[in-house]
Amino acid sequence: MFSNIKKLSVMQKVLVTVILFDILIYIMKTKGYYFSLLMNTGNLALTVLSVVAAFIVAFQFKSKAIKYAAICVLILCLPILLFNFILNALLIDNSYSIVRYPSGPHKITIEYRNASLGETHHFYNFYKTTAIPGVSKKINTNLVNIMTRSYVGDDLTLLGTDDVRWSKGNNVITFNSSYATTIINLKKDKVYANLITD
Repeated sequence: MFSNIKKLSVMQKVLVTVILFDILIYIMKTKGYYFSLLMNTGNLALTVLSVVAAFIVAFQFKSKAIKYAAICVLILCLPILLFNFILNALLIDNSYSIVRYPSGPHKITIEYRNASLGETHHFYNFYKTTAIPGVSKKINTNLVNIMTRSYVGDDLTLLGTDDVRWSKGNNVITFNSSYATTIINLKKDKVYANLITD
């Protein structure tokens, strides 16, 4: 197996490395783990890296027919990828904020956005740091959704990041606002959102 790897050109090794990295990202995502640096870019950085590597390898083929076929397939995929990026940029504009533990280097990353159509839905995901530097674990399985009408503040104030309480040895975080009480249990990887209704 290793003798076959040595026979690959540098560009083919780059493509294999990118493919292995893509597989690693996919496996991590299915288990709820993410690279902290890639959370802001989503799949954009990985997709661009994969497409560039595929184009470079396509130019390395000796046979002109295979080279042109590979390039044509990649060019046909570009509009689909471009449409996906534009759609995500217009509809899903996530922002990120960090809440640090009172002591220690650990932190909670809050991913948030909102969508309005008469009433505003505020969506939140929570990530905690892991023992591996640069890797975060998603705490909640479902989006935390707080619905408001005529709210003029920002999403973080609505969540209650200005009133954060840490308890049970910094394993339970409570965000309090006039709209909801959100409790995050770091040990159990659970998020509870109790909406306050008038």
